[in-house]
Amino acid sequence: MIRLFTTVFLCPLLVVASGSVEGQQATADKKVVPIPSDIEPPSKSLYLPIPIGVPGIETQSTGVFIPDKYRVGQTVDLVVFLRGYDIKRPKSATSVSEYWNSPQHPILKSFLFREEINKSGKNVILAVPTLGPFSEAGKLQDDGGVQEFLDSILEGLWRNGPHVGLASRPTIRHLILAAHSGGGSPLRRLALQLGKDDKYKQKLKECWGFDSIYGVKDKDAEFWSEWAKEHPGSKVSMFYLFTEKDVGKDPKLPVSSGNPFDHREPSGTSFPAMELERIATTQKLDNVVVLRETKETTLNHNEVPRAHLADLLKKAAYLDNR
Repeated sequence: MIRLFTTVFLCPLLVVASGSVEGQQATADKKVVPIPSDIEPPSKSLYLPIPIGVPGIETQSTGVFIPDKYRVGQTVDLVVFLRGYDIKRPKSATSVSEYWNSPQHPILKSFLFREEINKSGKNVILAVPTLGPFSEAGKLQDDGGVQEFLDSILEGLWRNGPHVGLASRPTIRHLILAAHSGGGSPLRRLALQLGKDDKYKQKLKECWGFDSIYGVKDKDAEFWSEWAKEHPGSKVSMFYLFTEKDVGKDPKLPVSSGNPFDHREPSGTSFPAMELERIATTQKLDNVVVLRETKETTLNHNEVPRAHLADLLKKAAYLDNR
């Protein structure tokens, strides 16, 4: 059951003008803005109205989860999660409040990520923007778009969240980017933008792809191996389900009586993931991890993120415990 509450604070416009000085006190005019929130699971979820310019989205908001017993400081450790293709495609996209709070839904029940954040015991905040039906990320992929988005999250935490008592807006200490399925495409763009940003490139600690490395034509394996090489202080972890397809004598045509079966080859996320593993091994990239799912982990595409989220956070020694 979704329990939404509306909390009213004095809140500035959440879109922060580019060029603002990190940590300075906001100068935007204040106005009373109702911010939807819920308190299950604890501690609290905020639904910040951050527009990212994706057409056809009924509720353009970003879910921001503050875990139980969160310890407030001047800095924030943040996980940004990019969703895969939506169950309502091609017409619309599920709201964040429904996406991560539908335990009875046959598909959405796999995305109860707030519980995993609590389970990790880490003092991190989770942010999940509403992407488009096919994981369109709108302004997040524009130059400066993800930076403005991160500023808006910090502004929302300061004005509407646990950091409301601070004299100035909090700043990001550590940042993790994560994606599931089709969210792997905008993940590349965000990693590229932040990886060349002097303000964020040292703060971006990890990129996690949960069965999301589909890009054969886009050369995902080459992109991530090159990115990891250029950012030795950041870690790239890719998880994939192994799948295969039948290939005929003529690989350009489907297998049929006129094009008999010849062999099987990796399909879906398998080929790019295996290629990334090969390149990383050859080039001795110690900051790249590629993990093939097994029965001991998960063989369900939608369950891949939840199967690893809490453990990945627990193993991140740079994150504080709550």
